[in-house]
Amino acid sequence: MDDVVKALRAGRREDLIAGYRSPELWERVRAAPLGGPVLRAIAARAEKWASASIEPLPLSLYRRYAEDGSRAPFQDVYFRARRNRLTDLALTALCRPDMDLAPLEDLVWAVCDEYSWALPAHIDGLLDPHPSHPHDEQVDLFAAETAFTLAELRHLFAERLSPLVAERIRQEVSRRVLRPMLNRPAPWWESARTNWSAVCACSVGMAALHLLDETGGPDDDLGGTAVLAQITSRMIAAMRCFLSGYGDDGACPEGLAYWSYGFGFFTIYADGLHRRTAGRIDLFDDPTGKVEEIARFPERVFLSGTATAAFSDSPPHSTVDPGLAARLRRRFPALAPPSPDRLEKEPVNSMGSWATALRSLVWTADPEPPRPAREAESPAGTGCYFRDVQWMIARTTTADGHHVAFAAKGGHNDELHNHNDVGSFVLAVDGEPLLAELGQGFYSGQYFGPGRYDILCTGSRGHSVPLIDGTPQHASREAAAEVLTAERTREHSLFRLDISRAYPVPALSSLVREFTFAEGHLVLRDRITAEEPVEITERFVSFAPIALDAPGRALVRGDGAGLLLSYDASAWEARVLHHPHVRHDGTTTTVHSLDLRCTSPDAGFELRARPAPVRGG
Repeated sequence: MDDVVKALRAGRREDLIAGYRSPELWERVRAAPLGGPVLRAIAARAEKWASASIEPLPLSLYRRYAEDGSRAPFQDVYFRARRNRLTDLALTALCRPDMDLAPLEDLVWAVCDEYSWALPAHIDGLLDPHPSHPHDEQVDLFAAETAFTLAELRHLFAERLSPLVAERIRQEVSRRVLRPMLNRPAPWWESARTNWSAVCACSVGMAALHLLDETGGPDDDLGGTAVLAQITSRMIAAMRCFLSGYGDDGACPEGLAYWSYGFGFFTIYADGLHRRTAGRIDLFDDPTGKVEEIARFPERVFLSGTATAAFSDSPPHSTVDPGLAARLRRRFPALAPPSPDRLEKEPVNSMGSWATALRSLVWTADPEPPRPAREAESPAGTGCYFRDVQWMIARTTTADGHHVAFAAKGGHNDELHNHNDVGSFVLAVDGEPLLAELGQGFYSGQYFGPGRYDILCTGSRGHSVPLIDGTPQHASREAAAEVLTAERTREHSLFRLDISRAYPVPALSSLVREFTFAEGHLVLRDRITAEEPVEITERFVSFAPIALDAPGRALVRGDGAGLLLSYDASAWEARVLHHPHVRHDGTTTTVHSLDLRCTSPDAGFELRARPAPVRGG
C-alpha cells in the first residue's frame, strides 16, 4: 500500500488522458491507413444516433433471462442501441471539439437511469425483490465497463459536459461500483483466473483512477489517495490472478478472441497505471518473460489467413485489434507485426466497448518505434507446441503454392469456456478451415447451464473426434489426454496422444490418436482397443460441403480451396450427415460431417488429407 501511495503521488490524474484531446493526435488518426474511413463511418452513425430516440430497457426485456434463458432481447438494446451509440457519439465528439454534446448527454443520462448496469444473465437473484446484494450494485463485466466508460468520458469532456451530468456520472459510478467494491466482500472475480479478472479489474481500476483522487463535495468519503491506493492494490492483485490462468507457454486456453478481450484490458490497465504513476507501476515488468510470451500468442495461433487454432469458444476466424498490436509491439519490439488482413477494421465492437475503441484508434496513431533486426526463421516460425495446454500447431506452403496449416489439442474437458474436444483438430487451406472447430455457439441460459453439452458446437458430436458405441466425450477434468509424443521440426510435426479417458465407455481400453503433418499433408491414425466389440464412428466436421466422390474418397469443397480425404472403404462404412448449428450471432447454418463406421474390439483407422482443386472453382 505504501508503495502504491507513493507511486500515485508521483504522477498526475491528468496524465491518464494526456494527448487524447489533442487535435494533432486526431489528425494523425485521420492520416492512418484505416483511421480516416473509420472516423467517417463512426461520424455517419453518430449523426443518425443524434436524431433517433433512445430505446428503453423495460422490465419485459430484463426478466426474459429468468423466464426462458433468452439473453438476446435485453442485450440487443443494452449493447447495440445504447453502448454502441454511446461510443459512436463520444468518439465523434472527441475528434470534433465543436460538436453539440446534447445527444451524448441524453444518452449518458439514460445509462445512469438504468435499473442495473450488469447483464441479467450475470445478476444473482434476478427477480428477487429483496436480494442480499442490490441488483444495481452487482459488479459484472459490463457494470465495470460502464463505470470505466462514464468516468473516462467525464474526465475527457470535463469542460464541455453540463456540471449536472458530470456530477450524475460521479454519483452513479460511486454508488453502483466503487462503494460496493469498498464496502462489500470482494467479488469472486478478484481471485479468478479468467478474462473476468482482467476486464473487471481494469474497468474498476480505471474508473477509480479517473474519479478518486478528487473530492466531489464535503460529504464525499471517496476522495483522497489512500482510498484510491486501496482499490488500486486490489486490482493489481486481481491482474496477477488473471496472469496465473496462463501457463509459462503464454497460451490462452479460451482462444484468440478471449485473449484479445482479457489481455486487451490487462494492457489498458497497464498503460493507465504507467501513465498515472509516472512509470512507477509497470504491470509489463516481468523478469520471467511470461507476459511477453502471452503477448506473442496471436502470431503463434493464426493458421492461414484469418483462420486460427479456434479451440474452446473462440470463433473459427479472428482478427487482432491494431491499437492493441501496436501498443504491445511498442513494449515488446521483437513481436512480429500482424499482416494487414489480420487487423480488425472496425474499432467499435459488437458490445460497444468504449475503452478498446478509443485505444484502437489512438494507439495506432503513435509513431512506430525502431525495430530490432529479425532473426532468421526458426522452427517456431512454422508452428509451435504449447506444452501447458497441449496444442500442436504447424504451418507450411506446398510446392504448388497452397498455404496449409494444422492445429490439434489434447488438454481436458473442464477448461475455460470448455468444449468436449480432447483430440480435436483444425486443418486449414488457403485461409479456409476445411476441417473445422465450430467455435462459439449462441449464448443462452442453456449454453452456460446443465444442457451445455447437448449443443452441437460444445459437445464432442460437433468436433472431429470419435464416438464410441454412440457415446460422446464427457465433461470432466479427468477426461484428459495423455500426450505420448510431441515432436516438431521445420518440415515435420508428430503428435500422439491417448484420449481414452475422455470417453465414459467401460469396455474401452485405449484410444491412441496420432497426427503426422508434413509438406501440407496430414495423416491421422487412431488405434482403438476394447474388451469387447464396440461401434466406432470416426467423425470429421466442416462448414464446407462434403461429397463422397469415389470409394474411399471424400472431397471437402470450400469457397476457394478443397481438401481430399482418403480412407479404407473396405473397413469403414461412410456417410455424410448435416447438422443445424446456431452461430454466436444467432444466425443459423448447416454443419456437415463425414462419419466412418465399423464395429470391432480392435480397430486401426487411417485418414489422409491433402489440398485438392475445387472443381469449377
